[in-house]
Amino acid sequence: MGIFRHLGTLTGIRRRTLSSAWSLLRSGDLSSIARRSARRLIALRPTPRITHAEWRRCHVDLTEANRAWILAHPAATHLAVVVATGDGTDETVASLERQLHDGWSIGPHPDHWTVELEAGIVLHEAALWVLATAIDDTGSNGPNLRLVYSDHDHLDKDRQPVDPAFLPDWNPELFAGLGQISPLVARHPDLRDAFPRVPVPTDLHPSQVRHLPHILASRPITDRRMALPISPPRTQNSATPPRVSILIPTRDQGQLLETCLRSIRERSTHPDVELVIVNHETTEPYACRILDALTDDAAATVLQHRGPFNFAAMMNRAADEASGEHLVLLNNDTEVLSPDWLELMTAHLDRPDVGIVGALLLFPDGTIQHAGVHPGLGGLMGHGHKHLSGDDPGHLGRLQITHRVAAVTGACMAIRADQWCELGGLDEGLTVAYNDIDLCLKARSAGKAVLLEPKAVLRHHESVSRGYDDDPARRTRLQGEINRMRDRWGDHLGEDPAYNPNLSLTEPGFIPADPPRVSRPWGG
Repeated sequence: MGIFRHLGTLTGIRRRTLSSAWSLLRSGDLSSIARRSARRLIALRPTPRITHAEWRRCHVDLTEANRAWILAHPAATHLAVVVATGDGTDETVASLERQLHDGWSIGPHPDHWTVELEAGIVLHEAALWVLATAIDDTGSNGPNLRLVYSDHDHLDKDRQPVDPAFLPDWNPELFAGLGQISPLVARHPDLRDAFPRVPVPTDLHPSQVRHLPHILASRPITDRRMALPISPPRTQNSATPPRVSILIPTRDQGQLLETCLRSIRERSTHPDVELVIVNHETTEPYACRILDALTDDAAATVLQHRGPFNFAAMMNRAADEASGEHLVLLNNDTEVLSPDWLELMTAHLDRPDVGIVGALLLFPDGTIQHAGVHPGLGGLMGHGHKHLSGDDPGHLGRLQITHRVAAVTGACMAIRADQWCELGGLDEGLTVAYNDIDLCLKARSAGKAVLLEPKAVLRHHESVSRGYDDDPARRTRLQGEINRMRDRWGDHLGEDPAYNPNLSLTEPGFIPADPPRVSRPWGG
């Protein structure tokens, strides 16, 4: 199954490569053909992958020098450890007895941080020391720290470590969807009423939670952990649904625009939709006829944009004219696949802590084009899970669950109109690239989450209508936009609530990095 899916992915990449190369060939841009072909060949080259057993030996297992360093730097926090009874309890207790941290005791205690362990969990020998050290270090989270958790892996039937789970930083929607955080969680006494009745206390603020990106526990593989929880059915709101204004920039490419508009009208189930089309000097007769027909549509507005292409300016103008409570930025080369996409995306906007919501976008061959944007992945910004099958569950099953990401693409992005105004809309100095990323960063800096809603699915003919950044003028413009982003955001540009530093920055991501981009807490 895996090899056939891989072959299908390669076939799709080659098909897109040939299509793009043919367009460039017709334009006579041979240098761009050479550059793009080289990039595609690199992408097709298999990425060497270290086995998890070897990765553990290099980056997880302790040396004698590590052990000596830990013993010379004892932690102060005392942990109350509660072990569930069942198959594997003895093995869990044995791993406790090997701990290099002495400050722990079996059984609950009302005044101590508590660690609850499932039967069969095997702890790394430094696990409790790392937890206690993190709790001692109030500099990172201050006195508000309430929850600490770590990464983990799994034990196969031969008790060998496999399948690492490199968790993101605090991502309550993802953890709630998974029904758990980690097999190794330490909780403050103030949270004693939250567990085990509530597996994931989703009301915690990120400042109250610390993620330790280290594999400190191993969980036996069981049939139970293979099944993801099914989301409860969505309740229908009896109130009048809010108007959604869909903002679409377009130029020529009449068939693409027609496909996009038809899919919105014929497949979308949201009852109140306004179309705001920004026409950038269309001359193609077929596209002109489609735009002219919209003049008689009471639920559509066509605006005119003259001069150089400026996506940010076009969307700002459309937002000014829109009457909807919710705005959806949408490329003209998209096609709706999920009828309830608008309901799914805009429902999250009712939450005061959510700023922006993105959708899952697929290439025409059914593979993933966009499932969230990750800083540093394949460049300044990259799309995770790219070219995997559209029904792939994703790392940790995250593509079946709404979750937080660093950013989403402006090809399909939902935001409240009042939030758009508060954030100042798109930066018109970022004429083409990164204006959507900049908006997401502004939302996150204002304390608003950026979510990916993977159940909202659209098809995306990526860059068909605008082309690629291959000619010299476009490359110069792109570099200027990159510099603008780096000057504005600095180190914040690399912050990612969805991507673990133990994971590689080579596209499509979500494979172990060797070496990791995080140092281990033990010296020696």
